[in-house]
Amino acid sequence: MTTTDFVKILPTIEFWETFKKIDGALSCTEALAIMNIAVQAPNGWAIELGTHKGKSAMSAMAGLKDCFFLLVDPIFEDEKIYEKMLKDIEWVNETVKLKISPLYSTDILPQFAPYAYVFVDSGSHQDGLPMREVKILEDNMMQGGIIAFHDFQSQFVEVEEAYNYLIGTGKYDKIEIDWDKIVEYINKYDLEANNNSWHHNELRNPCFVGALKRK
Repeated sequence: MTTTDFVKILPTIEFWETFKKIDGALSCTEALAIMNIAVQAPNGWAIELGTHKGKSAMSAMAGLKDCFFLLVDPIFEDEKIYEKMLKDIEWVNETVKLKISPLYSTDILPQFAPYAYVFVDSGSHQDGLPMREVKILEDNMMQGGIIAFHDFQSQFVEVEEAYNYLIGTGKYDKIEIDWDKIVEYINKYDLEANNNSWHHNELRNPCFVGALKRK
């Protein structure tokens, strides 16, 4: 089990203003967790499975450093979508070099092993996809590499099943996320106000993120 000094990475007002305008199912609470998870990743390839409009990618970029970051989503078949997304987020961290792929997660993953950081948020989180993804990732993470999951401990039960599978292999440690400290910071500055998130809007601080570190 790994404990992290949350909250270590704190983005600028400009970051939050941009983040809130981007469509996507991600709270500011989750974004702060993601950046403070990503900062622990070793140097190497970073990959995001299911980027959509870029909310989680820009969150990870606030923590990642000196790496290539491959953003994967079939919607990137439409150049206008990924060009807009890149314009919104590429300024966040100039040391992170962004790459784009419109392929499906299970097709692209074998091409870039080993991985330093992977964010799993692809597809509908059903039909066995989360388990297929983690079985590719299982032995292809660098030592100290991080796998983070969105929609963890939510209605999408297959995400937690995939997470628990990796724990059961004995190859991964849990990253304990200090949600109390994160929520305290978010609420202190009322950061969830006007966040353009269309998921779980009835919750003040959605916190559906889990993460593991390769031993």
